Amino acid sequence: MRLTLGAARSIIFLHDGMRAPGACNHPPLSMMPDRMHNKNGSKPIQTIRIDCLYGKDQSGLQVQDELRKNREDEMRKALLFVGASLISVAHTAHAQETAQNEGVTDIVVTAQRRAERLQDVPVSVTALGGDSLKSRNLNDLTQVALAAPSLQVGNDNSFAIRGVGTQAFATTIDSSVATALDDVNLGRPFLTQGLFNDVERVEVLNGPQGLLFGKNASAGLLNVVSTRPKLGSFGSETNLELNNRSTPGSDTEAWSVIARQTVNIPVGDTAALRINGTYSVEEPGTNFVGTGGVRNDLDRKQYGVRAKYLQEITPELELYVIGEYAESHGVAGIYDRTYRELGEGSVNAAPLAASGIVPGDKNFTFAGDGGYWRDLKLGGAQASLSYTADSGLVVSNIFAWKFYNFDAQLDTDFTNSNGANINYSHADYDQFSNELRVALPAGNRLTGQAGLYYFHSTIDQRSQIAGNNYLPDFLLPTFPFCVGAAAVPGAFPPTCSVSNDYFLGRDNSYRMKTDSYAAFGQLTYALTDALKLFAGGRVTRDEISIDLDQNRGAYFVTLGVPGAIAQSYGHTDFSWRTGGQFQLARDAMIYASYGRGYKGPGFNDTGATATTSLLVKPEKSNTAEIGAKTSWFNRRLVVNASLFHTKFKNYQTQSLDTQLQSFVVQNAASVISKGVELTVNANPFRGLSINGSATFLSSKFKDFAGAECYPGQTDASCATSGSFNAGGKRTPTAPKFTSSLQASYEFQTDGAVHPFIEGNWYHRTPINYLINQAPGATVPTTDLIGASAGVRIDNGMRLSIFCKNCTNEYNPNFIGLDSGDAISGIATYQQQFGFDSVRTIGANIQFRF
Repeated sequence: MRLTLGAARSIIFLHDGMRAPGACNHPPLSMMPDRMHNKNGSKPIQTIRIDCLYGKDQSGLQVQDELRKNREDEMRKALLFVGASLISVAHTAHAQETAQNEGVTDIVVTAQRRAERLQDVPVSVTALGGDSLKSRNLNDLTQVALAAPSLQVGNDNSFAIRGVGTQAFATTIDSSVATALDDVNLGRPFLTQGLFNDVERVEVLNGPQGLLFGKNASAGLLNVVSTRPKLGSFGSETNLELNNRSTPGSDTEAWSVIARQTVNIPVGDTAALRINGTYSVEEPGTNFVGTGGVRNDLDRKQYGVRAKYLQEITPELELYVIGEYAESHGVAGIYDRTYRELGEGSVNAAPLAASGIVPGDKNFTFAGDGGYWRDLKLGGAQASLSYTADSGLVVSNIFAWKFYNFDAQLDTDFTNSNGANINYSHADYDQFSNELRVALPAGNRLTGQAGLYYFHSTIDQRSQIAGNNYLPDFLLPTFPFCVGAAAVPGAFPPTCSVSNDYFLGRDNSYRMKTDSYAAFGQLTYALTDALKLFAGGRVTRDEISIDLDQNRGAYFVTLGVPGAIAQSYGHTDFSWRTGGQFQLARDAMIYASYGRGYKGPGFNDTGATATTSLLVKPEKSNTAEIGAKTSWFNRRLVVNASLFHTKFKNYQTQSLDTQLQSFVVQNAASVISKGVELTVNANPFRGLSINGSATFLSSKFKDFAGAECYPGQTDASCATSGSFNAGGKRTPTAPKFTSSLQASYEFQTDGAVHPFIEGNWYHRTPINYLINQAPGATVPTTDLIGASAGVRIDNGMRLSIFCKNCTNEYNPNFIGLDSGDAISGIATYQQQFGFDSVRTIGANIQFRF
């Protein structure tokens, strides 16, 4: 057998998508042929996949059909290597075990919707493999921020990249940071919730990514790729995790258990079924001292199942089908807020004292008598059909349907008195999408892809916020409040002629429809062996409509005006990206690009008047980026860097409107985000892996007239209009510097047991979560230390103990103003603690065969 190749890192033969250290063999994607072709266009022959190989023509490496005869031996070799990669870290796997290469292993990403070496992609990407996630015990997307410095988490677990994110809980607008799961864009953040299981990798793509990824993504994209079924191989993986979490202010401790199971079942020689199951119960670090008699579902409980079926119908035609269903219950880590600081004259002072709560930055205690619960059901199905022609041309189509049903009730005064006991929401969401894509052969001088995309979604939602403003019960039914009064129609005071349900409140119900159509394409042309130019564009047509009915409840004080509003809007946009990359040497590439990003329009879910415009205009951005990707000392050291400058126009963001007495989404005039991103990975010697990444960021409003003032703000306009120009202020969730560092060492032993140790450090400078940068909403410099130790056994078992936030540094993942006090001009702050806001100590056991 003879191989021909310009230059190669290392070669390990694999079969049916199985990957071993030293090879970045990627399972066949919908846009990537998993067979190479003879140059004369004859039938494809079985080949080794060369995701990890470096050469000017990646289709030039061919392995004859003899590979099939030896595949069982090669699979056994691969399994031995897989064991050594169990604790791989970001951008790093333990491929050092191979004799051919003891440097940092290449990682394959799909940042441009086809499998490519990370070092060859002209995009700033942080990629975390499945073993990397496990090594740091990162269990969901919110925890990925601990390993990806450009990513931050804000209000209601929303995301920001490079300091830019919608930071809004309205379901009538899209997020500036999009999420894609197995090539399908998820239209609403609720669809992203859930535990990781059987994840091959998570890619954090920095900067606008909507050109190729379906919809929006004006600030960035979280691309989640799960492991595909493996043909001809039966396998099973069981993972159990037990945690103990600190609960400040309580004499008890919180426990969590997370169970994951994956089974891969071959179905004949050309098909396989892969089933994933999860179940978890997680107790929060917060302490509840509320009353009984109502539903209080505090612990987070999650469970779900995902089935994936892969069928090679013919050597050229492949079918990939996924079905999933999951549920998530409980308010822990999302809605269990506490009081951080109480403003002078706050209406909450007496109820908090009566509940035994002392506000403070270390206050983890909250109360309530109105009930806390959250029920989320989500799921869907998708099917991808791809055809690979003899020439290497790939045609694929992926259809997907996703849904969620959401019900939640929160006592939003967080005391045992009725200030605002009701915060209820119900939502039903459905989305359908279809994408037809054509990809040119990857080995040609001209490569690229083009396609058509359609997206439709419908959301029906109703919500209500209401309460009795701490009014004594004996006064409520009396005139003029008349809450729960026995009304006499037409009666004169002091007899109540009407009966109100609550002292104050607001409500709304709406249906919103979205249709999005797009045609897109991107081409790359190799002018020389070293120089490539690329250009792409996307034409998008968005059509949205809303039917809103608001404030029909009976309140003594209505927070807003009643009315019905029906509006629609359409917009056509052209977004694009162009640039080039140059191979300075075998292990050094530089690139530069400039492009225009786009995020579609939306609506507010509350109207100031019955005739007001609800429209939130499209958000657009222009980004310039230059970068370098380099390897040194036979790939023992990898250093990547990028510099970026993005200007946003009509930036969509949320703030509290004290006149409307509601949160609204509005268009800021402009935002400029600029900075530097750096990634360093090293394998100084066998067994030791070190990786670090950092983001230096300046993200500020250039101009934002009409931003809401915080109570006590001294700007002159705050005294007259209650608003100011936020130009020059940093955007929310935009620290100046963030870094993440991890080191792991596996002891070199001759036996079947291999001990390992691991440590990590996350550092972030102060961060503020509000547009007006209210001083009380600042979290000071944060340093989180993590560590783990354990053994890997050659029989597929892995045992470890770990701690996260080992020093127990209390750090909220959001701080905001209490809206009731803010409307009265009082600065009271509430905070949200997450599962990583306190020390967690745990153990993990994995069985794999």
